[in-house]
Amino acid sequence: MLHRLFSQVLTVALLLGAITCPALGQTLLLEVRGGVGVGEIGQNDINLLDPSRLREINAELLLSIPNPATLLLPGELRPHLGASFGPEDGYVYAGLSWTFRAPVVPVFVEAGLGGAVQSDVLEKRTTRFGCLVQGQAQASVGFDVLPNVAVMGTVQHLRDLGLCGQPDNPTTRAGLRLGLRF
Repeated sequence: MLHRLFSQVLTVALLLGAITCPALGQTLLLEVRGGVGVGEIGQNDINLLDPSRLREINAELLLSIPNPATLLLPGELRPHLGASFGPEDGYVYAGLSWTFRAPVVPVFVEAGLGGAVQSDVLEKRTTRFGCLVQGQAQASVGFDVLPNVAVMGTVQHLRDLGLCGQPDNPTTRAGLRLGLRF
């Protein structure tokens, strides 16, 4: 079920990326990212350096839209759509990312906020952590290895702030991703 959901999300995202905006003379898709990661890193007994813990898969698209905020804010604001799945659970997410690239060195930092829906809502199971719909935050530090290729370390955090009438049960995941800019 998770693999089917993952492929559906990726198909929709690629179709969105293929849409062009002739009036603007640009393609909406700007960057595709994918990678592996570790889940539940907030627990004390988790060893982040254990390669057997790399069981999470992440895919993300960042879209380019006309952005008047770039005149006021350094960097670029881009909507993102993504999915993260592991052996026990997964989620799809969407939101807004802000990326700031250093002017001389090929290094960038990024922060993103949005919402997420757990895969449990689609499989009609009891959720493993918090509400089915949650807030999602992420941060990345990356390095441009080629002009249109980047490697980045990313941390994603999900939480519901107790909005479902139950104690907040957040989850944090970390990983490495490869990004391709178009």
